[in-house]
Amino acid sequence: MTRRLDHTTRQSIAKKMREGVRPDVLAREYGVTVRTVYRCAQFMREIQIERGSRTETVVCRVSPADLALFDEKLQEAGVRNRSEALRNVIRNVGGMAAPDAELAEALLAMKGALNKVGNNVSQIARRMNDAKNRGQALPFSETDHTEIRHLAGMVLDFADEVALMADGRRSTLELKVSDELKNLAKRGV
Repeated sequence: MTRRLDHTTRQSIAKKMREGVRPDVLAREYGVTVRTVYRCAQFMREIQIERGSRTETVVCRVSPADLALFDEKLQEAGVRNRSEALRNVIRNVGGMAAPDAELAEALLAMKGALNKVGNNVSQIARRMNDAKNRGQALPFSETDHTEIRHLAGMVLDFADEVALMADGRRSTLELKVSDELKNLAKRGV
């Protein structure tokens, strides 16, 4: 004969399981099967979900400096509750987590230029190695040296453009997050 558990007992089993008590220990303690313990936990979780309770946990590791900066931004915006601020960011993620199409397009265009630069560098290295292996002087004229310097300048310019695009994206995201935090503060979170 199976034992019928009341609601309070089911809640107790589910709570202890969330706290980390092993199902086999709970089964012995309550005189039920391990399967019943799992069913109780699932049943109570479904009730929580139906009621709109918060059943999921989001874990994110950050550096102490990042967390201090986040807390500082919350304080500046007048937000008192870190958890509610994160829930609001999740609810209103909108375009913040979406890939930046403009940045992706610009990087794709730069990929072709970078491939050309890479090919040129390979040719220069091959010519230098050939000359070295033959014991000859480097086969570059003053014009070649100028072109090499120009090539190096292109690579540095490319790196600067990528950094500027990334900084622009970061600034845009910071503005969106700041706006959301201000909205939270207005609601008195």
